[in-house]
Amino acid sequence: MTRFRVMTYNVHRCLGPGGNDSVEEITSLCREAEADLVALQELDAPETDDMEGVHHARDLASALSMQLLFCRTFRRGVGYYGHALLSRHPIELVKVTTFPAAPKPKRGSEPRGAIWARVRPPSGTVDVISTHLGLYRGDRALQSRELVGPLWLGSPNLVHPVILCGDLNAVPHATTYRRLASVLKDAQKVLAGHSPRPTFPSQWPVLRIDHVFVSDDVIVHGVRVPRDARARRASDHLPLVVDLDVHTTKRKL
Repeated sequence: MTRFRVMTYNVHRCLGPGGNDSVEEITSLCREAEADLVALQELDAPETDDMEGVHHARDLASALSMQLLFCRTFRRGVGYYGHALLSRHPIELVKVTTFPAAPKPKRGSEPRGAIWARVRPPSGTVDVISTHLGLYRGDRALQSRELVGPLWLGSPNLVHPVILCGDLNAVPHATTYRRLASVLKDAQKVLAGHSPRPTFPSQWPVLRIDHVFVSDDVIVHGVRVPRDARARRASDHLPLVVDLDVHTTKRKL
């Protein structure tokens, strides 16, 4: 068994609810979590890594001394907008994608994507899929169907144990949530004696839309949602931190 801590956090472009820069607060929250893997959503990046400009994922990874995988999902101004995986252990990209758009996308609908990575803690490997699903039900339906299909969670190349995490924009009992829960288990629901905790909005959290799902061979032994003043002002979401015991697979990357 390997102890493995996961943190998923929508950082809202590193802007607090009042619009103030919150990079320092987010960095301190991630550092104090001491996670093996951090999944971050809503990050800005320049068009290329060697260009000047805000690159939240790179700056956070550097400050935390973690390895980085970044998924650019669409252009925003002169740069890109996307989400990232930060890892304390060796990490290799298996697949990254931007989901196909709906046939008739609603006004304001934004492209969304997913990252599939293989993480190598000291005793083996863990497959991790991180995503940020759309705001609209129709978009989420298409995106979640792809995630449970043969190219992702149904892929023969998937190595157990498996973790899926991110901002799903779906509360429990929503179709998207139930679709993912049919193949993986919700970490917050399987922890004995734990009452699942909401993460959005950060000031007065009432919705549980940020999730960590795990395969059956993963044991959940801790869940934490920081709610101090710093966490409430750093983003419009609160971070979700989950402690896991995983049966890692001995396999070369």
